[in-house]
Amino acid sequence: MPTQTQLVSGLAGAIGSDFRRAQNQLVFVEYGGKLSRLNLIPSATVLTSGSTTLLGSYGFNLDTGVEDSSGAPLTGDVWWSGFEPYAMAPIGAAQLANLGVTDFSAITAATLQSLTYSTANVPASSFVNGDVLAVQTNGGNYAKVLVVSSGYNMEIQWVTYQLDPAYKVLGTGYNSPEDVKVSSDGLHVYVTERTGDLLQVAFATPNRGSATVIASGMTAPQQMFLDEAHGNAYAVEYAPAGNLWQINLSTGTKTALLTGLQNAVGVVISSDLQYAYISEQTTGPDSGRVSRFQLSSGTRQGIVTGLTAPFFLTWFDAAQTSILVPERDPVNDIQLINVAAGTSQVVVSGVPNRPSSVTSIGSGVILIATDETIDEADFLAFQPAGPLLMGIGFIPFDKVITSGTLIGLADTTVDPTYFYQVKDTPFGGQLPITLNYMRALNDGAAYYQVYNYNSTTGFVSQNITWADEHWNGFEYVAQTTGPVSVGGQPGYYPIRALSDLFLWLNPALGGFIQSTDLPDGLNTIWIVFVDGLGNFVEIATPLTILVDNNSCTATIGAPTLHGVPADPVCGVLYYGIKDTSLVTIPFTASQPENFATFSVSAVKGANPLNLPPLPISGLPVTDAPGLSPIAESVADLLGTCTIAAFAVDVYVAATANNGWGRQSQYDAEALTAFVLAP
Repeated sequence: MPTQTQLVSGLAGAIGSDFRRAQNQLVFVEYGGKLSRLNLIPSATVLTSGSTTLLGSYGFNLDTGVEDSSGAPLTGDVWWSGFEPYAMAPIGAAQLANLGVTDFSAITAATLQSLTYSTANVPASSFVNGDVLAVQTNGGNYAKVLVVSSGYNMEIQWVTYQLDPAYKVLGTGYNSPEDVKVSSDGLHVYVTERTGDLLQVAFATPNRGSATVIASGMTAPQQMFLDEAHGNAYAVEYAPAGNLWQINLSTGTKTALLTGLQNAVGVVISSDLQYAYISEQTTGPDSGRVSRFQLSSGTRQGIVTGLTAPFFLTWFDAAQTSILVPERDPVNDIQLINVAAGTSQVVVSGVPNRPSSVTSIGSGVILIATDETIDEADFLAFQPAGPLLMGIGFIPFDKVITSGTLIGLADTTVDPTYFYQVKDTPFGGQLPITLNYMRALNDGAAYYQVYNYNSTTGFVSQNITWADEHWNGFEYVAQTTGPVSVGGQPGYYPIRALSDLFLWLNPALGGFIQSTDLPDGLNTIWIVFVDGLGNFVEIATPLTILVDNNSCTATIGAPTLHGVPADPVCGVLYYGIKDTSLVTIPFTASQPENFATFSVSAVKGANPLNLPPLPISGLPVTDAPGLSPIAESVADLLGTCTIAAFAVDVYVAATANNGWGRQSQYDAEALTAFVLAP
């Protein structure tokens, strides 16, 4: 389920909504008589600005533009430390983001709101003249700070923005408004009122008294569909025998395209204007239905039934393969309808009471208008505007190093809160690639091909037949996916249908690349997407990974005392006198590219032997030669014993990872045992 965030509450029955894209603004009507808006990126006014010299060890309040020289405890938002290592530190709840050298004037309040901030200090080594720092202040405002010159005293220029309220009532006086649609020029809206009117309202004069009545005389008109390109709007009526009206926006002429609709609420029209999809709050065996009507003949084709008070409809994808529809109380969720398959599934649950409309704003984010709230639902990695190739198993694509000497290695420790922590780790074994099927479908793709590129073999198509568990309604059953031919060409894999995407145990799984078939070193994964005829659609951003399937090596030599090894048959090492003479045990721990760690542990009898340097653990194998041989005195090893048995173990653990786990098949271990006897 996507992450849900409440953006505003206390509304007077939010129903219809639409997105005013140029302003990044949701426009909606409230049944209590209001035309309202919600700015997703709130506008801002300048609170303070200026230039100053920020003295070493002093704090600075970006909301007031006042420097704090009072000493501890510091107040304000940022503190420029006056001792080494110099750093800019946030004070209190303030947070920072270092933007580097960039155009200070081009950074807007909207830019500042879109950044990711941290409570971590920004070291002085990060600052050069012209560097820009972004700050979330303790007062809840946003500031940009230009480093004019850096030293013990730092010259800065700053601008602090105060955000305006995101929610605002634009106009009042409406008669139970039901739906709203923004015009293509963004200058006005169309509103349906339950009392029977279709209105045109200018944003410049948004009250009902200034509205133009385009058409009237309808019975409880609900959702409308706007087709300004052809000068029409479509609206359904909530009535036992209601109509689908086509309304000429210039003349107000109404034409009944469909009649006999039963308590219709939602409507969308196909892009070719041939079909209408309508939700009806019916009763009986086909209660809560969504149907497709051919407008030329009025023929009805049922799609789904059994929905609870289905409300307004929204196309979810540009290809118009799926529709979002809210179910009202007591269910209160959002259903996704697969138009072709005639199936539906819950994609957002736990929605506040009485959801009415859904607006898709791109990047996998939808806004939900409910009785008292506007909620945001973010589909995270499955968002349509997200990366097509999301990563390898649990390792996101953007946690693979792309430059420097560590290119191709995975490092998820850059996000210490993430559950799957790996550091400078190569890839090995079977690699589960994760794909953004939702975006691929939205972009018109039906199949994909998987290629690997390296400097030795060039581009090679990957055969990635695999099985995944799929829910059949009663249990999970393994289902195999293999290559098919598309457009006469082999090697394609079908994109999973949106209708059952989450019936797969691993919804984003796109197959396994067998990395043992690839040469060790840098390899680049390419995913090519095509439509149902094999026509090219797009390529995922290529992902370069470092593959290393080399095995580790571990050896232990015979323990030696006075240059004499332990008896190879019985394992006895004779010491004669309990003194400081050294028992030495040589060992090796290695991996061809040093992608491993090792540990050395020992026991005496049944107890761990904790004499330095035992145990040795967690070190990279490059440190192993300096620790061999192990050398301990006879007296320290025996302790109070006269005769004692020992065991020493060397374990080398490969760090190669397939994204789901460390590849322990490449580990190595060596073990020896001996007895010290007089």
